[in-house]
Amino acid sequence: MREFARTGQVFQLSEGMSVRIRARVALWDRGGRYQLIVEEIDPDWSTGDQGLKLRRLVERLRREGILDSNGQLPMPGVPLRIGLITARDSAASQDFLEGLRSSGYPFRVYAAWASMQGADTCRSVIGAFNRLLSIPDLDAVVLTRGGGSATDLAWFNDQHIAGVISQVPWPVISGIGHETDTTLPDYASHTSVRTPTKCAEFLVDRVADFQRDLDSLSQVLCNAASSSLLEAGRRLSTTGRLLLRSGRAAFRLERQRLDNLADILSRGSGRCLRSASERLEGLGSLLSRDLVANKLRGSRIQLESLVKTMASSLRHRTGLAGARLDSLQARVSGSDPEILYSRGWATVRNDRGELLKSISGTSLKEMLRITLRDGDIHARTEDIVPEGSEYE
Repeated sequence: MREFARTGQVFQLSEGMSVRIRARVALWDRGGRYQLIVEEIDPDWSTGDQGLKLRRLVERLRREGILDSNGQLPMPGVPLRIGLITARDSAASQDFLEGLRSSGYPFRVYAAWASMQGADTCRSVIGAFNRLLSIPDLDAVVLTRGGGSATDLAWFNDQHIAGVISQVPWPVISGIGHETDTTLPDYASHTSVRTPTKCAEFLVDRVADFQRDLDSLSQVLCNAASSSLLEAGRRLSTTGRLLLRSGRAAFRLERQRLDNLADILSRGSGRCLRSASERLEGLGSLLSRDLVANKLRGSRIQLESLVKTMASSLRHRTGLAGARLDSLQARVSGSDPEILYSRGWATVRNDRGELLKSISGTSLKEMLRITLRDGDIHARTEDIVPEGSEYE
């Protein structure tokens, strides 16, 4: 019977059939009867060229493009939503499901139970495929059954099953029979494996490969980010020191310029006042009493106005210079680490020497180095409380 199944036929013994067999004769002593035990049947002798039915069917369907359609669908890198077509409560379903469960990956299986042998096999399998079409976002579908007689497996050699496989929108994984069995779905499916357990192993290996690639990529990204952060930290420290030095130098230059300006203004205002006073005294000696009195009042008014204007201008310019000086001093003081430390600020680094800017930069039980104005404190992270959480 196995020989018939491998050629795509279901063995059915009928009256008048001519067969060539290999057999042995056995004698039953108690009954005195002989038995003919058939060990092998030659399918070519029994059916002639019909013994090549499966091969010819495969060749025809391949020419029509039916066997290649499902294989052209992309297999997802992480196939976790799986459709399953097999017999309910069968050993095949248990082996397949246990293979997925033992992997620890979050597979979701949607079963469409079907008859896996007998004359109802084709109709039942096609109905199961149609039921799975109503489930959205399936990654792949597994068509599988365990071992059996060659006659039982031959029911899958139906071109209608191959036609449905070529039309479904997801890749089909075929695992029918034992290691040495081959049926038509093996040719029409995206991937063919030998047993239900191998179907589960194929899916688990696919997800595991993706996880390994993801872990490798994460490590590469982590290494690149760490290098970039270290380099950025070094540049930031260097830039901070340069800014601090340049800020102090600019502050000293600005203070010197303001001091010079104040000195110039002071000397200039004194000379103007003395010149005006001498001019007024000269005019008083030349003019008559009345004229002198009138002129004196006018000159005194002009002098007082001039003095007020110069004093106001001097106060205004001095005020602007002082405000600018205070602003520069505040900017320099605000970035001076010594001043920040004296106000109670501190810097925290993890055990890799990285400056912590967020709670995500550390983990529980990690050693920390806290730098204050007068030294360092070594501490260990005992609890992490995100912003907005209530600390218990």
